[in-house]
Amino acid sequence: MESPVRTNSIAYLSNQSKSKRMLALSILGGMALLALVTSILTGPVEIPISAIWQGLKRTFGADPTTMSGSSAIVSVIRLPRVFLGVCVGAALGISGAALQGLFRNPLVDPGLIGVSSGGALGASVWIIFGSTLTFIPEFLMVFALPVFAFLGSLFAMVLVYRIGSRRGHVSIAAMLLSGIAINALSAAALGFLVFVSNDTQLRSINFWTLGSLGGAIWAKIWPSMIVVVGASILILRDAENLNLFAIGENDARHLGCDTAKLKRRMIVLPAMTTAAAVSVSGIIGFIGLVAPHLIRLLAGTDHRLVLPGSALLGVILILTADILARIAVSPAELPLGIITSLVGAPFFIWLLVRYKGWMP
Repeated sequence: MESPVRTNSIAYLSNQSKSKRMLALSILGGMALLALVTSILTGPVEIPISAIWQGLKRTFGADPTTMSGSSAIVSVIRLPRVFLGVCVGAALGISGAALQGLFRNPLVDPGLIGVSSGGALGASVWIIFGSTLTFIPEFLMVFALPVFAFLGSLFAMVLVYRIGSRRGHVSIAAMLLSGIAINALSAAALGFLVFVSNDTQLRSINFWTLGSLGGAIWAKIWPSMIVVVGASILILRDAENLNLFAIGENDARHLGCDTAKLKRRMIVLPAMTTAAAVSVSGIIGFIGLVAPHLIRLLAGTDHRLVLPGSALLGVILILTADILARIAVSPAELPLGIITSLVGAPFFIWLLVRYKGWMP
């Protein structure tokens, strides 16, 4: 006779059919594509839809002398910005979903527990002191900023997990409080870096703290996209393991999940994706909190849907927020982090009120 744990786990893993997952992901993919096209067309200069295809050809190898001014705008300005938004939105969405699966709590977000601020601090350290590291080869310089951001995010993630866990049990209250402490320490360190920086470095640090997709260029985007795509694929491979982990760590171990390795992967991989996003866009909060929770509300808790769905919804939210940032105070532009915080902070308060009855 099957054990109750085995029976319950099978029922849990089967709570969503493949057709339902594909339908939900198809709808999200269509919405993401719509947001992408709308973002390309939005700006101070009106461009026709036909210029998008010409801009794509210009970007990926066509003769630039045959292109119009509209296609040049698409190729040089709009496409890098939109691809950066796709990269950042997917990174923050899937990282938030993975961290919530690891901690088994919907209140977890890379920004709330200090992962984003740790990455921004690491990036800022490189901005201030990177020029003194003459031993780094020139061809590796393009990867130095993401690497420093990754080290900052990884350190913050490990510290939060160590403080928030005891004998295999994760205390959500301790985790959130440690995240607040890490955010405060990062803010103090960033304040010191601002004090010792010159004007150029100061502008760069302000970029990290406010968050923006402005100034996107392909040379900065490709390294981060490689990291995000690679780490996201590895996270998606653990979707079924996260389903088992949601049942309980001991039960997941009995069902064949190597929980120790899973926890290590769910610390390192979300830190990598978050760091890659922070290194090119700065701190953009609450996407990793809002996207996974909305997916769970609308489509269930199966991580085979939650992980890719959160990535797609993260793209939709980032691109929509970026459109609002560009048109709200046109011809000026609001920092993207302000838009996401205006929406995300009330959402987080609602979550706290909703779950306050069982928070440890």
